[in-house]
Amino acid sequence: MNITFLVEALGLLFTSTLLLRIAGKKSMARMTNLEVVIILAIGTTMGHAIKEHKFWQIIVILCFFIIYLIIVQYLQMRFKKIQRYLTGNATVVIRNGGIVEDNLKKLRMTTEQLEMKIRQKGIAYISNIKTGTIEIDGGLGFELMEHAQPLTRKEIIEILNENQNIQSTNVNTKTQENLFNKVPGL
Repeated sequence: MNITFLVEALGLLFTSTLLLRIAGKKSMARMTNLEVVIILAIGTTMGHAIKEHKFWQIIVILCFFIIYLIIVQYLQMRFKKIQRYLTGNATVVIRNGGIVEDNLKKLRMTTEQLEMKIRQKGIAYISNIKTGTIEIDGGLGFELMEHAQPLTRKEIIEILNENQNIQSTNVNTKTQENLFNKVPGL
């Protein structure tokens, strides 16, 4: 029984894992369209390699895919036009608590899909969002309205300090009132 195909498959898995590691962590997070295409190409190529027994040829092709990905990512960092055309920009879908219908249509996204993304972020009302965008990876980015923003630790400490100052002022005032009330003849 010839088991070279198992050794080749193991070699392809190892090489693909190594190449994806070289591609970077960003590629394994929420992927852009280019990164999805590269990942699909790697998977398809691995399948053909196992079927056609062209191990070294496939290794070279997989390396080419990752080199292409790295070059395109570098060009996107250097030239904003390339980034805009290949990856795109975030699209504003909520402005001042209202949905921007035209941009939703451009994205081919329904209001229900947008509402689902908002609920997944733990936001109850669209009116609480000052600006909402669909990012290039399909995720929802948002800035909350002033009244809907959570308190920061700094703000809580300031509130507690103000409360303590008010309480100590009240205690001093009560002490002074009690002293004047107790002095006879005043």
